[in-house]
Amino acid sequence: MPRPLAFPLGLIGALLLASAAPSPAATAPSLPGFDFTRPGAAGGWQPTHAISRLEGTREGLLIEISGDDPYTTGPALDLPEGTRLWLRMRLKATQTGTCQVFFWNRRLGISEANSVRFAVPTTGWVEKRVPLPALGTQTRFRIDPPGTSGRAVIAFMTFEPRVVYPEPQWPKPAPPTLADGAVTVRSGDLVLRHGKESPGDFAVEVAGQEMATGLTRSLIGYVHDGEVRWMPTGPRLRDADGAAWRIEWTFAPGPQAGTVDAGVRVTVDQPRDVVFLPMLFLAPGAGSFGQEKGQGLFAGLEYLANEPSSSEADVQGPESKRQVPDSLKITMPLMAIQAKGRYVGLAWEPDPRFAAVFDSPDRLFGTGGHVMGLIFPGSNKENRPEGSLMPYGSARLDADQPLVLKATILGGTGESVIPAVRQYVALRGLPPVPDTGLDADGYARLAAGGWLDSKIREGDLYRHAVWPNFGAQPAAGAAVWMDHLALREPDTALAERLRNAAAGALARVNPQNYYHSGVSHVRYPAAPLVYGHVAEAVERARQSARGALKRFEPDGRILYRQAKDKPDYGSTHFAPDSNGLTAQVVKSVLEGAVFCGDAELIQEGLRVLRALDTFQNTVPRGAQTWEVPLHTPDILASAHLVRAYTLGYEITGEKHFLEQARYWAWTGVPFVYLVNPTTGKVGPYSTIAVYGATNWRAPVWFGRPVQWCGLVYADALYRFERHDSRGPWRQLADGVTAAGIQHTWKEDDRDRQGLLPDFFHLRDQRPDGPAINPGTVQANAVRLYDMKPVYASRVLRGPNLYVHAPGAIDEAKQEGGAISFRVRGWPTRPCHVLVSGLTKQPTVRIDGADTPVAEPHQYLPTGNLILKVKGEPRIHIVP
Repeated sequence: MPRPLAFPLGLIGALLLASAAPSPAATAPSLPGFDFTRPGAAGGWQPTHAISRLEGTREGLLIEISGDDPYTTGPALDLPEGTRLWLRMRLKATQTGTCQVFFWNRRLGISEANSVRFAVPTTGWVEKRVPLPALGTQTRFRIDPPGTSGRAVIAFMTFEPRVVYPEPQWPKPAPPTLADGAVTVRSGDLVLRHGKESPGDFAVEVAGQEMATGLTRSLIGYVHDGEVRWMPTGPRLRDADGAAWRIEWTFAPGPQAGTVDAGVRVTVDQPRDVVFLPMLFLAPGAGSFGQEKGQGLFAGLEYLANEPSSSEADVQGPESKRQVPDSLKITMPLMAIQAKGRYVGLAWEPDPRFAAVFDSPDRLFGTGGHVMGLIFPGSNKENRPEGSLMPYGSARLDADQPLVLKATILGGTGESVIPAVRQYVALRGLPPVPDTGLDADGYARLAAGGWLDSKIREGDLYRHAVWPNFGAQPAAGAAVWMDHLALREPDTALAERLRNAAAGALARVNPQNYYHSGVSHVRYPAAPLVYGHVAEAVERARQSARGALKRFEPDGRILYRQAKDKPDYGSTHFAPDSNGLTAQVVKSVLEGAVFCGDAELIQEGLRVLRALDTFQNTVPRGAQTWEVPLHTPDILASAHLVRAYTLGYEITGEKHFLEQARYWAWTGVPFVYLVNPTTGKVGPYSTIAVYGATNWRAPVWFGRPVQWCGLVYADALYRFERHDSRGPWRQLADGVTAAGIQHTWKEDDRDRQGLLPDFFHLRDQRPDGPAINPGTVQANAVRLYDMKPVYASRVLRGPNLYVHAPGAIDEAKQEGGAISFRVRGWPTRPCHVLVSGLTKQPTVRIDGADTPVAEPHQYLPTGNLILKVKGEPRIHIVP
């Protein structure tokens, strides 16, 4: 990554939004609150910040907003001690967005963690219900209405007790009853034997090792006359109130070796309001390897080594409880445990009626191993506390209407959970690449609007993002991207604006800085190749690689060091280093070394790359330690590792490097939504940044895509794909890119048009947070739309030469020590080709003509050949 970002990755999302609430008069709450429609109810509320007018009206508390971050604070309320609450609010605003409510008292300080948020998706009245903890006396509130201008009106703000059903005493699980009549199902290395006593009466073996059992004893809970009644599970049951239940299950070989399809069908002859119905459970390790493991995965929420799930190493507070999460947070319906050189997993067909359960080790049911499974009712952020087996209310199971679950048990050999991820993708496939609604020209116009007309631009200077932390700066990279966009319609007025803006941007950059000058998360050393001053760029690349090497310990590690005035992000990690923290620096060394062609630097880069092998078969972690703990699983770590090992393979041709690049490419997949978590258009291929939170507390990133991180990963996949074309990398990268375009603000938002939001609200289907310049998307959109490449590099291993060009490099050949290749350049003006790694001045032919290495060409004593060319020349070099 070019440089750490100083802003938070995003903002915490809406919490447990309920359906429209009745009015205060209808609910007649006994607790104190605020009915702002009554005269005098606005007394004590203050226009604390960015509010020009605050007064009570017949509609409610009128707030006139006059700037960024508006908020009003109110008087204290005496709320009951020890009582969990519902907050109900009715409001409307002239701008859509997010409303946030802070709460504090003598026990609770005012902080992001002590607040709730909910979406205001319309300019009409909305009513919301959100859960609050127990608060107590002298509690004050602050309301941050949506928008930076216009008006908001709050009709009421009331409180009610919030009841959570208690869990029963779960029966202690027992080994499955598998007598001689047990049925055996075989599929590759996976063997499942099941009996007839209950849906959990089965055992799973993988390659001769018992890996899991079912959950043999469980309970069904339903509400009758306001009370929860419990009964044990079984194939045929009659509950205490006379209803007959029938539970049927089937197991059969799946479509691929190592898969067993499982089906569960539940019917009841009278309607029942259900609070807990176990559908299918696996207990990996129960009765065999126990609570130890190699790795564990709950896609979107947990990516574990031999450590407990739902820990506070990455996120603290209620959000750390991930045993039963909001289904929106699940990126792909897959859970897996790996141990003893094998794995067992559970995949299922997504269905909002079911909630996923994962606990490793199992602290829920007492199996002695781990637990993963599906229960009814589902989990949608409205109907149950975070991580709880018990919902706020019941869900209706209608009479004689079957409730059907379809799932697949997976199993095979492996030293990590990645074989389970690969098996899932082979079984279910990848979703189609999303429709962006734009063709290549439409996208180019959107991106052009971002560079030219959004608040990213300030004259000839450009911001990384529209946010107070980021000032405008010189950016040669912005000039490259604008000149590249101008190719789409070279004779239009828009193209002329782009070319003029590019020239203005370039004029503000010292040519000595072309190599590094940019504002995007994905950067290439294209500026010197397009605009000249290549010799200076070669030296800058050399300095960059040498500077990066100084950060390494003698054994090739990069140690985390706490920054001044920052939390100790390494305090929850089991080691002083991580693969994501290290790989970014390894990548930087190799990229600089390959550009300048310095043989010694290349060997040093390969040395520290080999030191990364100590992280083989581990979890990608710790690439964003400017705000996220070192321990936290991180897609940016996957991206850096893929890129570093791809470079190592290109330089050496060693298959080990290729295998490592492939492994780390797969580790990024659990961060990518391979199912649509909502009914909205935007969802598939959105990418979670980390499985954790900023500063352990907030913002929390589960279920909140941060697409710039995914786009860095997509860029690494595009560059790896040509070495492993049989993998799913092109489709993954295209999908992530298309989702990034879907997230992008459109032309109707003048200030943010063409800009990538730092994060995206999936339920509300809207972008939010800092607005990032178009370059991070554009670098990948070039591939998605098959535009001319902006930059290409090739390693010619025989003579150990490194070719760099602004465009495509193809038709590369090596014959008798000579090399030849064609450059398909995109600039309409003459541009430059760099060949590094030479030991002496070579002879050169361009398009069959002998070409003296003299002006406009140049040979540097450091072994760099710089050729000034135009169009699509064929270049032949004899070193």
